[in-house]
Parts: sequence; C-alpha cells; structure tokens
Amino acid sequence: MNEATTARIATDGRFLLVRFDAVQRERVFQTQRTNDVGQGTDDNVWVDVWPSGPTGFEYQFIATPNGTHYQSSTENATYAPIWESYGAVRDGGYTVTMKIPLGVMRGAQSSTSWRVQFARYIRATGQQAVWSFDVAQTSADDPARAGTMSIAPSKLKRRQPRIAVYGLGEIASAGAAGNTWRMGLDLSVPIAEQSSFYATFHPDFSNVELDQQTISPTVFPRAFIEVRPFFTQGANNFNNFYCNFCNGFTALYTPAIPTPRSGYAVEGKSGPFSFTGFDSVGNGREDLASGIVYTSPDTRWNASFNRVTVNLPGFMDNENVAGLFYNDLKHVIVYANYGNDSGTNVLQGDRAQYYDSGATWSSQTFSIWGGVHRIGSSFNPADAFILKSGVNGWGIYANKIWPFASNARLAAISFGGALTRNHAGDGPFNQTNNKLDLDILTRSAVDLNLTSGSSYLLLSNGVFTPVSQNGIGLTYHSGLQTNNPVSFDAHGPSATPATMSYNTGRFGNGRLDTWIRSSTMRVGDRGTLTIQLDDTAQRFAAGGPNVQWFESAAYSYQIDRDSSLGIGARRVVGNAPVPNGGGNCSGVCSNLSLAYHTRLRHSEIYIAYGDPNALITVPQAIFKLILYAGSDKGT
Repeated sequence: MNEATTARIATDGRFLLVRFDAVQRERVFQTQRTNDVGQGTDDNVWVDVWPSGPTGFEYQFIATPNGTHYQSSTENATYAPIWESYGAVRDGGYTVTMKIPLGVMRGAQSSTSWRVQFARYIRATGQQAVWSFDVAQTSADDPARAGTMSIAPSKLKRRQPRIAVYGLGEIASAGAAGNTWRMGLDLSVPIAEQSSFYATFHPDFSNVELDQQTISPTVFPRAFIEVRPFFTQGANNFNNFYCNFCNGFTALYTPAIPTPRSGYAVEGKSGPFSFTGFDSVGNGREDLASGIVYTSPDTRWNASFNRVTVNLPGFMDNENVAGLFYNDLKHVIVYANYGNDSGTNVLQGDRAQYYDSGATWSSQTFSIWGGVHRIGSSFNPADAFILKSGVNGWGIYANKIWPFASNARLAAISFGGALTRNHAGDGPFNQTNNKLDLDILTRSAVDLNLTSGSSYLLLSNGVFTPVSQNGIGLTYHSGLQTNNPVSFDAHGPSATPATMSYNTGRFGNGRLDTWIRSSTMRVGDRGTLTIQLDDTAQRFAAGGPNVQWFESAAYSYQIDRDSSLGIGARRVVGNAPVPNGGGNCSGVCSNLSLAYHTRLRHSEIYIAYGDPNALITVPQAIFKLILYAGSDKGT
C-alpha cells in the first residue's frame, strides 16, 4: 500500500483534536449522511484510545470523508456521546478532523500516558492500514500492539451523573391493550473515575433496533441479540470466556430475563480488574448476576468468573462459570472453562457440571483451532443459553488464506475445514458435522463461497437424521478486507451488498433446497432500498412438501446528520422444514413497520409503527421522547 496517511493528534485539556490527511488514487466513497447509520459502506479513518492503558476501557471514533461518524466503547454497548467530525474531499484524497470531548472517556481525567492507534479503510480495495504495526498482528484494534502517547493533564472536573427520563405514548387497537402512556427513568451515577452505579425504574423495553426475522433452516433454538439498555451496560464483563467448541453455550443470556419492574447495578474497572453486578426485579421474579474479569498488564492472561441466580416462587437456580485464557500475542492461545449448576431442577448434582478446554495456533494466513467439552445432563441454567445438555464432544477447525498482490484481480483465496463430534454420555454420536469451505474474494469486492459436507443429529425419537446444507454463495460489495501486511479482518460489512446463495442436502426425511437472495442499493443521495426473497422447499418420498418463503422490502432515508426514516414490509408464508428448532411462522405471518428517529443534543425522539422483530404487526403507533441530563448517552 503506497497511499500515505498522515495523522495528527493534540489536546487543549478539554478536547482530543485529531486530523487525518489521506492520499487516495481510487474513487472516494462518501455515501452516508446520518451518523451511526451504514458503518463500513464508505472509506473511513479512525482512532482507538485506551486512556488507562491496554487493560482499561477502549474508545473508538470513526469518520468518513464527508464527516459522517460512528463510535463504540467497551464501556457500554450503547455508547453514543456528542462529538464533532468534519470531512472534505480534495484532488488526490481527503481530510478528516475530529473534536472529541475528554469527558466522554473514563480515565481521561487523570491518566497522562495513553495507548493509541490510528487506522484507515479504503473501500474500493478493501485494504486496511494501521500506524502501530506488528507482523503477528491480526486486528487493527489490538491494545497490546497499539502505540503510546503522552498527553497533558486534563482540565476536566469529576464525571457527571447521567439521567434519562422518557415518556412513551401508544395509540393501539383494543386487542393490543388500547391507548396508553407511561414514563420511566434510567440513571447512571459515577462512584469513582472508572466505576458507576446505574439503575432503571419502570423501564421501556420497546426497542426495535434490530430486525431478527429469518427462515434459515436450523434444528437448534435461535439466540437473539440483546438491545435493552439496562442489560447492555456492563455486558462486557459477562460471557468473557474464550471458546473454540462451545455447543452454543452462553453463561448469561439476558433475553431470557423478562422485562423487570426495576433494576439496580454497579460496573467499572479497578486496575487490571473489571466488574459488573446487577439485580433485575420483576413481578414475582428476581434475576441477579455478577461478573469479574482480570486482564494482566501485558494482556497475555485473562481470567473470568460469572455467577447468575434466578429466584421465583418455588424455584431457584444458581450458576457459576469460571474461565482462564492465555495468549502469547504471537501464535498460541490456550484456554480452559468450568461451570456448575444447582437448584430446584438439578436432581443429580454430580451431572450438573460444564468442562471446556482447547487451543489455537494462528498467523495472518493460517489458523488451526480445536477443543473438547463435557456437559452434564443436569447442567441447564435458567438464564443461560445452551443448545443441548448431556453431551461430550470435540471439534477441530483449520483455515488457510492465500493473499495476492495489490495489482492482481484476486484479493485472496481461503480454504478451510471442520470436524465436530458430540455424543450423549459414553454412548454413540448424537451430532456430527463435516465441512469444507472455499472462499474466493476479488479486488472488485465480489465474494464466491463454496461449501460441502454432511451433518447428522440424533433426534428425541432415536433416529440419527441428516441435517445437511451444502452449496454456493455469491456476494457483491462483500465489505471484506484483504489479508496483506497492512490489512486485517473485516472492520464492518458493506451496507450495500447483493447476495445470492443456493444450498441443498438431505434434511430429515427429505431433501431440502434453500435459496437466499438479497440486494441493497442506493436510491438518490440519501436513500437506500433493500429487497430480500428467501425460500425453503423440503420434499419427501411420500406426502406433500414443506415449502416456506420470506419476502421483505425496506426503504431508509437519511434526512440529515441526526435524523433518519425507515419503512419496512415483510411476510413469512408456508411451513418450515422438519425437524426445525427456529420457531418459524406456520401459515402466513405479515409485518409492516415505520420508524423515525432524531437525535438532539439533550434528547431523542422516536416515532414508530409496528415492530420489525415481530412476525406479525401489532396495530399500534408509538411516540417516545427521551430527555438527557448530565453526561451523554452511554457514558
């Protein structure tokens, strides 16, 4: 890569001031117009900072050539402070400037030696360049390989509390509980420079940020992403267990916790330790969880512990999980995890344990990893997610990447394979998987993927049945980065991909064919249209087929830097393949949704109809106003 990037950084004691000057021969992509929408679509530059060193909170600030920006932090999954960014395209490149308040970063008040990394992504070629580089590096955001900068003492006072008061009004049919309104409160109060107490009272969990509808074939339960603010703050201290062969195990799966009446929590960092503890209080139910993570100063060692307790009338469950992880920061990772479960439904305490261990060897172009686990038949914690209890198994995976020169038409070819086996106790295998995967990525962001193999599952009726899907997939504008000395794993998928894939295989008592087709395209300077059509057809030797399809269309319009509008219509029709653990619709399920959002300096406004997460639209319109006082959102 011979397109220079110059980064400059300074501070006036109140703000972090960053400037990037980028030389670029290729077309400069700058399509996004609304902050926090469409990350990965455009060229971008970013700065990572660790004010308290590599074991402290990480803060990342990203901006595109026209100044549209994004941010994230390990402090909070909903980290969204107010900050400024500007961009201008010129002949032969572009310039981006950032003005970031020091007060939105924990540790910035006292630390004078920070870890810092500067990086850049070129959309046209998929290349990623970093400032502080190591030949063994596989991530641009690795704190162990970031540089160090000295910074003058901050002029800031102690962090301020954050209070968010919301008012929610609903207009709904009588069958959807009728018209109603309610108010609630979320707050966060600093108790030390890097620690906070936070709470929620009568929380509003009507969030509709994620569209999780799908008809992709699966014989296992589906896991959903948590979007509720009370559970996302401090979430980084739960499930912090390295695992190569987990059997879908998640020690704390907060979507299993119903909406609480109120919640109380504390989270933060102290030296090499980070911690979170919360108490979610509902109607006749209480869920308590605590997590603590130790990271050694050189980031090579990591130890984690989670405890989760569920209390209901006549029911109690206690889960403890601990893990140890070592990384030599070059090639080798070794880990071990242990858990146990006790309570009302645990009838055999000696079979309520979880064991898991494994190792990884990796470089920038080759990796091999594997693991073994043993899960007792009585290990099934109430607030955890696990595909199947009572299994022992092992798995091994390998992948090789062949990168090409920057002037070649091909960017990279990768080839990998996987073998996994599970069996019940000391009995026969009840789950097997054999897979080969070939992926070809071109410089023009065309990605061709071929898979082949077989999968089998022992059903509850004792039948060892195939559940295989093998085929071909083609994606344009994949958003993947190439793997050369200045490129790493994907920084984010493209927001305008076009994908088509076909998979087939023996599935249950028949053959299952699956098509997935989707395309996202620009409509004018500020609009985006996404169309998707998926279908599954399972045919049997005798009897009629199971046919199901999913069709959707969504349009989004970026009004300005802080406002956007989205409209979506989707429908699921038909019967899912058998066996099926996904909970898909049977018959016809249709959904219509509309959402408007605007972000002001001390408030947010949402206007919505329907819910894109639901299979069927509930006839209700929602108006929501959030007022913020004190610190910014998510800080």
